[in-house]
Amino acid sequence: MRVLAIRHVEIEDLGMMEDIFREKNWSFDYLDTPKGEKLERPLEEYSLVVLLGGYMGAYEEEKYPFLKYEFQLIEEILKKEIPFLGICLGSQMLAKVLGASVYRGKNGEEIGWYFVEKVSDNKFFREFPDRLRVFQWHGDTFDLPRRATRVFTSEKYENQGFVYGKAVGLQFHIEVGARTMKRWIEAYKDELEKKKIDPRLLLETAEREEKVLKGLLRSLLERMVES
Repeated sequence: MRVLAIRHVEIEDLGMMEDIFREKNWSFDYLDTPKGEKLERPLEEYSLVVLLGGYMGAYEEEKYPFLKYEFQLIEEILKKEIPFLGICLGSQMLAKVLGASVYRGKNGEEIGWYFVEKVSDNKFFREFPDRLRVFQWHGDTFDLPRRATRVFTSEKYENQGFVYGKAVGLQFHIEVGARTMKRWIEAYKDELEKKKIDPRLLLETAEREEKVLKGLLRSLLERMVES
């Protein structure tokens, strides 16, 4: 198994997925598109593609031209029916490629640990509970694409996760465990302080939720590559 991870910010990486891939002896490559990197292998050589988060908006391709290249990759991935997981910005970009609107959320930013509710029974999420605490860091949201199935919703934002064929979009950061949280707290401490968000509480919750989230993440990845 070989996984492609498209990354926008170095510290916003695969997180706990790296551990899972190593445990399962799956190899993974990072593609850092903001650095001008382009794919060196054919997409068909990958069993799974993961598109990670970032500070840019899915509607800012004129400001960040590398997003245009990523949109082309997503279209090709969907056409070739390669399993695809879009996280945060990745979910918004998937929604946009599928014809849905992406825009600033009217209910404000979500930064911290929030509950999402599972609203449909999809095979990829069979092991997931009806209610799950997850880490969020976003200000944008999106409409549900046509022919996509909404899987997760929340009090603040209706579309927290959806499935379209072999593609999954998750607004929340299921990949974030304690190790990643420590790095983000350090890197974004000024923003957290400005927004009066307690970093200790973020880390304590990450440490408490990590085991459950990692198990669910493992089951999701396994089911996706088996599809």
